[in-house]
Amino acid sequence: MKLSKVSKKYPALKKVIERVEEVENIKDLYPPQADAINAGVLDGKNLVLSIPTASGKTLVSEFAMLNEVLHGSKAIYLVPLRALASEKYQDLTEKYSQFAKIGMSTGEYDSPGKSLAEHDILILTVEKLDSLMRHSPPWLSDVGLVVLDEVHLLDSPNRGPTLEIVITQLKQLKGVQFLALSATIENGDELSDWLDAELVESEFRPIRLSKGVYLDGEVTFKEKDDLKISHSQEPSVELALDIVKKEAQSLIFVNTRRGAESEAEKNATKLYQLLSTKEKKELQRLSEQILDVLDRPTKQCIRLANCVRKGAAFHHAGLHARQRKIIEENFKQNLLKVISATPTLAAGVNLPSKRVVIREYKRYGTFGMTPIPILEIHQMFGRAGRPKYDTEGEAILIAKTLPEFEQLWDHYIEGRPEPISSKLGVEPVLRMHILGMLAQTPLTKESLLDFFSQTFYAYQYSNLEGIETMVDKILDQLFDWKFINYSAKNRFDCTPLGRRVAQLYLDPLTAHDLLELLKKKVPDDMILLTILSDTAEMRPLATVRRSEELEIYEQFGKYDLKEEQLRAFKNAMVFFEWMNEVTDDKLFDKYSIAPGTLRTKLDIADWLLYATAELSRLTKRDKIIPKTEALRKRLKYGVKMELLPLVRIRNIGRVRARKLFSHGYKNIEDIKAANPKKIADLIGSKIAEKIFTNLDIKFEKEKEGLEKYL
Repeated sequence: MKLSKVSKKYPALKKVIERVEEVENIKDLYPPQADAINAGVLDGKNLVLSIPTASGKTLVSEFAMLNEVLHGSKAIYLVPLRALASEKYQDLTEKYSQFAKIGMSTGEYDSPGKSLAEHDILILTVEKLDSLMRHSPPWLSDVGLVVLDEVHLLDSPNRGPTLEIVITQLKQLKGVQFLALSATIENGDELSDWLDAELVESEFRPIRLSKGVYLDGEVTFKEKDDLKISHSQEPSVELALDIVKKEAQSLIFVNTRRGAESEAEKNATKLYQLLSTKEKKELQRLSEQILDVLDRPTKQCIRLANCVRKGAAFHHAGLHARQRKIIEENFKQNLLKVISATPTLAAGVNLPSKRVVIREYKRYGTFGMTPIPILEIHQMFGRAGRPKYDTEGEAILIAKTLPEFEQLWDHYIEGRPEPISSKLGVEPVLRMHILGMLAQTPLTKESLLDFFSQTFYAYQYSNLEGIETMVDKILDQLFDWKFINYSAKNRFDCTPLGRRVAQLYLDPLTAHDLLELLKKKVPDDMILLTILSDTAEMRPLATVRRSEELEIYEQFGKYDLKEEQLRAFKNAMVFFEWMNEVTDDKLFDKYSIAPGTLRTKLDIADWLLYATAELSRLTKRDKIIPKTEALRKRLKYGVKMELLPLVRIRNIGRVRARKLFSHGYKNIEDIKAANPKKIADLIGSKIAEKIFTNLDIKFEKEKEGLEKYL
């Protein structure tokens, strides 16, 4: 189908299509894109689009959203991860900002989202939309289209239940169209039936995908001739080097962070000799950027920088966000040649490569090492093939023996992905979402059960007995905790306390535990941090390693805590040391906590401390508020109390603040009164210039309310 034909049938999109032709340099739609148009996606019909990666799902969603906006409605683009939201926001803004106001929101779970009313296209994480709906934003009635990206994650035990609840709630809004996207849905007919949608599925792939299994120096492909590979080194290294020699790139998937790091080092050692002089110079600069992300680089940072300098990198959640961004951007630009990553990258940002190598097909589970589901392996396969660069992508599994080769071939090459199934029937998830629904409107028990009868869970299992039993138990809990009332009309209604808990996006059990804490005297920092670390929101927690036991048990014995809180206490010790200015590198050496992991936990702690203060205000137990606010600031900046006045100045972090404090500059007034040259000598002339340029503006803003922290 010609784009000009779409333009004639949908004249509102004429200029949008001209922009696409200009930016993408395309005139024709791929067959599945044409099928989506013919199925009525631009006529308001619900659609499930299940087609391979790089087959055009993105363009279909863009046309659908802009068509909605140009007809006066809003569109929501729903993603599972913040990284995907950022990538989508950047892409849409660059291409379509002249046609629509594009907004993004992924955090701040207590925000009612009033500013989002100003935008036409809203890019939201599932959790963010769930939290917004608890505030009943007026603009929600203006939404005409919801795009469900990576909809197969309904099958995820972690993200699936919230996605399912949100979709079920959106289905109850009048006039909302759904466009569900996925590269892999085995039971698309079930999903489309539940969504009352047309199903468009296709095996079409503009970049041909060849899938194979490596054994003893040879890759046997299903779709093409076999490939001989030298096997003087480890297979994953040989496979990566082979494709780099062909001026392409490789992604290698392994099952652990440690494995990703060691794999990157192995590739880097052999890769360096294949690089041009220009590439070596650029990579040297890049490795210095990696080291500069933190004030004092950890061993992990140094390890990463050494790999990057030679053209390889590892990628996992333990890296600082800025380091991940550097790696992603420079892999897309073909400066980095090989990335070794944990499987989470397959569901994250768009990083295609000519060759995908899956080094390990098993990972640790509840019962030891278990095979990764076919669905996830096929998601990794989908990263093979770079649009605009390749005509073919290769996805290769590695076997060590002939029986393993046959097993991998039968299961992953010839096998079909598992059907997606609802993971909704879990008590903690239901507890949180039942309170969230009651925060929006009073409901009878029958109304609640009617809601759950419309879920994908009910569609698949046709039996709500288990759900009904849990609903009864949860309603009793919420009533006992004074989060809900039972009215004369047989309806359950949120109390002001329960509504606030729902808006704060807390597990009601966490809120109950925090409220019990507030009844007691104000705890010291370690007790409070331990209780926050012992919540569902903070899990999973790191184990206490044998090398740590002596010190942790010695400190643990000083507090009245339960043995099962030991892991939470370790997490609290990390927080405590961080806000007492212990550096990333020392925390990594001592507790093996990576910078990326630490910052994720710090974000959660900030949210929980904020929620504790809000619950304190509501229950008139506000003695704890000064402590929570001080802890929030100290955890944010990683400093002792005395440095808070300084770190609140833009461009002054913990290291510069400590240096200034040590030389007698203790607050903003001291900086203002100082000789600029002396400040420049301490922290550098460029930073000093920025500070003095903005100081008059910042002073009044930062001075207000600062005294309560001191």
